[in-house]
Amino acid sequence: MRDITAIYYGMISALDHQVGRMLDVLEAVGELENTIIIYISDHGEWLGDHGLLLKGPMLYDGLLRVPCLIQGPGVPQNRVIGDPISTLDIRSTLADLCGLDAEGDNGTSWRGLMDGGDSRDFALCEWEVDASRSGIDLDLRTVRSARHRMSLDLLTGTGELYDLQDDPHEMENLFDDAGRASVRRELTDMIRSRPADKIPAAPRVGWH
Repeated sequence: MRDITAIYYGMISALDHQVGRMLDVLEAVGELENTIIIYISDHGEWLGDHGLLLKGPMLYDGLLRVPCLIQGPGVPQNRVIGDPISTLDIRSTLADLCGLDAEGDNGTSWRGLMDGGDSRDFALCEWEVDASRSGIDLDLRTVRSARHRMSLDLLTGTGELYDLQDDPHEMENLFDDAGRASVRRELTDMIRSRPADKIPAAPRVGWH
């Protein structure tokens, strides 16, 4: 685990260095203040969390909650947004900040959050995977609110529910806890609010 962790942090350091080189060039040519920069990851990584390595399909917060830094014209400085957001929003955000027309999609610009006029209650994540990869067919939907995370498998109705305020490491699954039934219903409604426009997964190639 020490070796794997060291390699992981080494890769992050190498990437940070290259990003720094790009920022230095932008500054040297006088374009840093005219450039919108979003620094984000597509997912987190397990380094022994829950006895796991790599990523997915178990959607713990360590995979879903990734850092996001943004700067540039139209972006207020020193503002921290605590609302749940999604990487799906990046395209709409960039189009908004650049004053470009963009076709509507599932993302929503962060501009309102930056300006303090908007708020968000939750973010959604989905993962469809078949048995050839994970040993079991899964059609997962996950909702992340400020306090809770719940994953629901649409194929079986089973799931996980964690109170991230009292249980930040997600060790106690409250999905079947009768005392959390109202929370489960609320989070399920959030999942169901997602537009029914998901593109069906294409047949997998190369799996045996």
